[in-house]
Amino acid sequence: MMKKHMTEKLTVLLFLGFIGILSVCNLFVPQKTFSDNENRPLASFPPLSGIFSGHFDDDFETWFSDQFIARDLWIEAKSFVTLHTGSLQNNDVYKAKDGSLIRRFQTYDERTPMRNSAMIRTFLDEQNIQANMIIVPTAADIREDVLPAGAWNLDQQKLLQELQKQFPDQNFPDLYTALKETETELQRTGASAYFRTDHHWNEQGAFTAYNLICRDILHCSPHHFTYTKVSDDFRGTMYSRSGIFTTPGEPIMRFDTEGLTAKVTYEDGTVIPSLFSDKRLQEKDKYMYYLDGNHPYVHIETNARGGHAVIIKDSYAHILVPYLASEYSVIDMIDLRYYRDPVSELITDDTDVYFIYSLDNFCEDPYLAFLR
Repeated sequence: MMKKHMTEKLTVLLFLGFIGILSVCNLFVPQKTFSDNENRPLASFPPLSGIFSGHFDDDFETWFSDQFIARDLWIEAKSFVTLHTGSLQNNDVYKAKDGSLIRRFQTYDERTPMRNSAMIRTFLDEQNIQANMIIVPTAADIREDVLPAGAWNLDQQKLLQELQKQFPDQNFPDLYTALKETETELQRTGASAYFRTDHHWNEQGAFTAYNLICRDILHCSPHHFTYTKVSDDFRGTMYSRSGIFTTPGEPIMRFDTEGLTAKVTYEDGTVIPSLFSDKRLQEKDKYMYYLDGNHPYVHIETNARGGHAVIIKDSYAHILVPYLASEYSVIDMIDLRYYRDPVSELITDDTDVYFIYSLDNFCEDPYLAFLR
């Protein structure tokens, strides 16, 4: 019995000593302010004044976790163990058979998409306009063939059909079928309509939507685009979230149609003569290359022959709008997470109105309450 107690005490002392040594080491190793792999800022050592305010313990714990020696290696080790001990996902991310990292989509509050649909219908009725609903299914369904055996997600086609019923008088093209067909064709060459390390669709998926819009909404022939690889080391949100930091980067593509010019004005008055932001290629989140990422309001003017479009959207629109810019001479992009002015003030009788959202975000987004 005494031997057992001694063993237990020794184990506790060794553990406390290990933690103590690491804590001391953490004080002397270079402190990081940002994690590229996790794409977030890291905590700094808390001020000692926090001892008297009662916040020091929590702040110290956060600092210790963020600045832990070889943090990325520990995160990757945890991910490896999780995925190799029977779990199909880590932090809601599947590792697909082809190495892709795909966000799972299993649950949502059923009240949210119905509430969002009702708010959009009310807005459209008040403005007496017809809108174009571009609701994008996610890779968890479109790419279900590459998910690990036993992975389960929502039937997104059924959910989209239920949403379509909420908009009987609006344009609601069948993007699900179009993306399924595109994905099937692309898989023959090892490609995809979605990024492999990010939750967004890529230029192939967005081009599918552009073709569908030209056919079913604009009733015109799509433009031809040329593609240029501008980066080959994009590692997106699923890379950061999964902890699988050995996943290789992937390309970011620029696409242009002959003769198109554009002037993009942001809410702070900044003007750039391009739909693409080269400076973002030096950052972790290279998806911001498309229209410089999230902004409350973006005004685009082009030399296209088309009219005016107002796009209420989430970030899935950013890679689609450079295609749509070939069809409209003026585009106003609105992100209701940040925009508080009346959207109705931007709309005239000749305006085409789009709602462009990923399906999972449409089922979670609370900001359509600001639509007016």
